[in-house]
This record gives sequence, structure tokens and C-alpha cells, in this order.
Amino acid sequence: MSRNTHTPRRPGRRAVFAAGLVLAVGLGVSTQAAAQAAVRAPAKASAKASAAPRSVSGFNGDVVTQVADFYGAYIYAKDDPAGPDTALAKTLRAHYLTPAFAKQLEAWEKKNKVDGLLRAQNVPAQWTVSEGANGLEVVVTLTYGGGESPTTTTDLVVQQEPTGHITDIRTTSITPAKASTKASAKASAAVRSVSGTTGDSVTRIADFYGAYVDAKDDPAGPDTALAKTLRAHYLTPAFAKQLEAWEKKNKVDGVLRAQNVPVQWTVSEGGNSREIVVTHTFGGGESPTVTTNLVVELEPVFGDVTDIRTTSAR
Repeated sequence: MSRNTHTPRRPGRRAVFAAGLVLAVGLGVSTQAAAQAAVRAPAKASAKASAAPRSVSGFNGDVVTQVADFYGAYIYAKDDPAGPDTALAKTLRAHYLTPAFAKQLEAWEKKNKVDGLLRAQNVPAQWTVSEGANGLEVVVTLTYGGGESPTTTTDLVVQQEPTGHITDIRTTSITPAKASTKASAKASAAVRSVSGTTGDSVTRIADFYGAYVDAKDDPAGPDTALAKTLRAHYLTPAFAKQLEAWEKKNKVDGVLRAQNVPVQWTVSEGGNSREIVVTHTFGGGESPTVTTNLVVELEPVFGDVTDIRTTSAR
């Protein structure tokens, strides 16, 4: 799963001054050994020493990032190992879709008997979100099947309004390659895209953090309902309770380890299959840049988050 360069769409509340930035030490024991483990993590996680670690980078306010976060989190809500999380799916739709389109989509679904976002009755095995014909459109490619099942692909165009909410989703024959030619100022320019795989831990945590940042930094104001539902879905009940107590004591958001939201983030493989490294970058522009490195620990069965700890901040 990869994301490359980006073009910001909305200003949000991304400008951060150093005086207003509060970073905190994570839950659990944060030691020099843990910090060194986070640095060494990509090398250990790779099957080959020369292979690059799997990672995904997101950018606050970027149209491709935002739609990828939406689709990724929505797919995990529909395909949760414990059963579909209808509460999260509903809250995601309420956040990312305009009220008018949400109503239109519900009517379409009743008529066609399939999920209007996925255009299917099941979930895709893989998906890619790419630049569209203009700055307010992206192309979403959903791949179903794989293994012993026949593979089918659906291409969608997702239309957004300037504030980032989705106003239309339509099936199209336009492939990402054709769309990128129109979207790029130069035919040779690389196409920005995001690819995700169902069941992949890096994908899962990247979608969690991306959707969580979108909820905290919505132009209309923080979407507390979405942030709360995301935490309920991705965190174990025990850790969620522990995190709330930590936040009351430290007065910062325990998921982000700050009082504000990052400008960009990278999610990478950790020291083992149950750990993911999350790097947040705060500030930028006229503001000083501050970076925090977190280790997110997952439980082995469902992949829910059992701990988030800070390994370093600079």
C-alpha cells in the first residue's frame, strides 16, 4: 500500500505553532530499547534484508488520502472478523457523504439490493484510489475475488465538493491510467494513488489513523461521533478504558499523542507482525516541524489495538 506526493485541497486547521503543540509519553514502558526497536523494525519485518518495508503515508487535506481513508475504514467495518460493524459503517457514511447524496444512495441501494459504496454485496479483496479528471474527483478501483475465485474489477468515480464531502459515486469505464492523463499537467507525471488489501495490518492501522484525523480536523468542527466510533471499533475495550484514564491525566489525545492533528503521517511494519510503527509530523509552513514516533501493538486474533506508546519525539 503506498501513497506518494499530494496536492492539498482544504486548509483545515493544520497550521500549528510550537507553543501550542503538546506531545506526551505513551502508555506502557517507553525505553531506549523500545525506541531502538522501532528504528530497527522495518529491517526485521522484511523477509529480505534488501526489501523495502511496507508503509503508507497520508496527508491531511489531500483528496486521494481522504477518500482512501473512507473506503479503507468502511471496508473494515463491513468485513470485521467479529461481524459487520454497522455502527461504524453508518457513522462513516454520515461523515463523508453529503446529506443529500446519502439519502439518494439509500434509495439506490433499496432498489438494487447491493451496497452503494462498493457496488456489490460483499467486500473487495483489494482496492486502489487514484487521481481523477480534476481536483474534486478520484477513481476508486475495487477488486473482488482472488485465489480460487474469479477476479472481477469495478471502477468508480467519486465526486467531492470543495469541503471534502462526497456528492456522487458512479460506475465508470475510465481506468486510473486514463484519468491520470487528464489530471496531470504533464503526461509523464506519476499518478498519485493508494492501494489497500483486506486483512493487512498496515492497511488497517493506516485507515484508522487517517479516518481519525479526518474526524478530528473536519472543516465544520471535530466529528466526535466518528472519533468515538472509530476508537470503539479499533481499540480493545480494556485498552480504550486505559487510554481514557491516560488522557484525563495528560490532557492530550491518546491516539495522536498531541492536542492537535498532524500535517502528515506514515504507517510502517514494526518489529513483529503484532506491531506497527506510526510517525506523525506536526507543523510545517511557517510553523516549526515536530515529529513523533509511536508503536501500535495489535492483539493476534482480530488485530485490535492493545497499546500505543511513544518511542521518540523531536
